[in-house]
Amino acid sequence: MKRTIAIATVILSVIVLCWMLSVGVVAKEKKSPYVEKGRKLFLQYCASCHGPSGRGEGKVAALLKNGAPDLTLLQPPGEKFPFYRVQTTIDGEKAIDAHGTSQMPVWGTVFRKTSGELQRNADIYSLVKFVESIQRNGN
Repeated sequence: MKRTIAIATVILSVIVLCWMLSVGVVAKEKKSPYVEKGRKLFLQYCASCHGPSGRGEGKVAALLKNGAPDLTLLQPPGEKFPFYRVQTTIDGEKAIDAHGTSQMPVWGTVFRKTSGELQRNADIYSLVKFVESIQRNGN
């Protein structure tokens, strides 16, 4: 008797779950508020060079000596997203000698002057989380 009830409960649960998925009751993965904020900041500060999709097709990219990199390919397949490297690149205040001079604005200074240190850190974090969310390498 208990086994029959357990089996019936499982079957009913599967049916209800399938129904919920078919009518869209179960929400798709919700994006982090940091990703959404990062998307807005990206469109405001970065899309002119990197394009709205981050693939380097912004209107200003053609004017740059080396164009703008495709930010959707920063994470090699099977590897972790290079969070710190992206963060320090956006911040721009820590020189990375191996990269030579940067054509990219120093957004860390811009964010600090317009909103203070704490907000600057949150903005840069949000931008990095957005860039992480647009990776298209299959990870």
